[in-house]
Parts: sequence; C-alpha cells; structure tokens
Amino acid sequence: MRNRAITVVTISIIALLAVISGLFAAFASHEYWNLIWVALIIIWAGIFFHTISSGHEKILRQLLDRLDLPADAQVLAFNAGRPADLKLTAERLQAPGKVTSVAAWGQTLPVVKQQLAAAEIADRVKLVDGGMTNLPFANQLFDYVIIDAALHNITPAIQRGRALQEAARVLKADGTLVIIDTKYMAEYRQVLNNMGIDDVQVSKTGFDGWWGGPWISTKILLAKRS
Repeated sequence: MRNRAITVVTISIIALLAVISGLFAAFASHEYWNLIWVALIIIWAGIFFHTISSGHEKILRQLLDRLDLPADAQVLAFNAGRPADLKLTAERLQAPGKVTSVAAWGQTLPVVKQQLAAAEIADRVKLVDGGMTNLPFANQLFDYVIIDAALHNITPAIQRGRALQEAARVLKADGTLVIIDTKYMAEYRQVLNNMGIDDVQVSKTGFDGWWGGPWISTKILLAKRS
C-alpha cells in the first residue's frame, strides 16, 4: 500500500512539473504548437489516474462477478496491500468463507485491521505479513488464488516462477488461479503449462486497464487444472 502511494505521488509530481515546464516553454518562445505536448501529458495523466482509482476497481468488480464466488470460498489474495480490494472480495463471503491477504504490510498492519473492523468484515479477512515465494500455508488449501498487480514486481524471472509454484501448491485441485497484470503473461502461461496447468485463458480489460495508454494495459489470466 505504501509503495502504491509513493508511485502515485511521484507520477503526480512528474506530470505537474512536465505541464508547468511545457506551458512556460510555449509562452516564453511564442511557439504555441508546443501546447499540444502539454495537452497530451494532461490526457495521459487523466487516463492513468482513472485506472488507478475507479478503473482498476471496476475491473476487479467485474472479475468477481465472473468468478461468482461461493459464500464459503477460501480465497488467497496478493493485492499489493490494498484494503479496498479486500473489502470487495470479503463482502461476497460469509463465515467460514475468508479472504487471506499476503502482503508486505509492515507498520500499516494495525491500521488496516482497524479499517477492516470498521467495515464489519474483519471476520472474513485474514492478513499475513510476508512474501509470495514461501507461503506459510498447507497444500491445496484455497479455492481461489488472486494475484492482483503484484507478480510483475518480483525479480528475477526465476523468483516469479517460484511465486507461481507456491500459488499452484496452495490451490485446491479444482481451484482457480487468477493473475491481473500488465506484462509477462506469456511467461506466466509457460510456467503454468510446465506445472501441468494447461487450461489457461488470457483476456484484455479495455480502457479501464490502461495505465496512461493502450501500450501499458491490464490483462487477466484465468488458469485451472484440466
């Protein structure tokens, strides 16, 4: 959650400085055609902030509708520490259904727990402070494993493969693995195929998943053991 906040602030500052510099250069030189670049930066920033706010949430809502989670489902979520995403999932469950979230919570853990309690979903959410490459769970424990915008941050590629192996290990034999990400989809598919998971489907999410433009777009991978 902290990393995401830092990213948003950093991009906001860069975009603002670029706009100010472009405006100053255009009016100082009287070459007003340079305002086109300023407009393009504003459009790019608008698309980016749409995705990071309402767009990504819409994608997750549509995905959960598509999955049609049973009320007693056991869900493992890697969502880069976003409490709002956990809330969307937990609201669809009833005890003993539970969403377990693994993230680098750090000092934010008590704050997030308070937020979940205030939302009256603490009984359906379990927070685990840790990483994806060595999960503290038994084999075949979860009906769904959802990796949301978290896997591409793991480097090198061999470690991403390790995280996928762990995800497959804790997934039930008839469970569903979901990956929401912007890149490495071919890599993920190959790793899953090597593990005998060959029922893999990848779909695009459209405008709501554009991180500034279609050149960086969100895709969804659904995988099941055939």
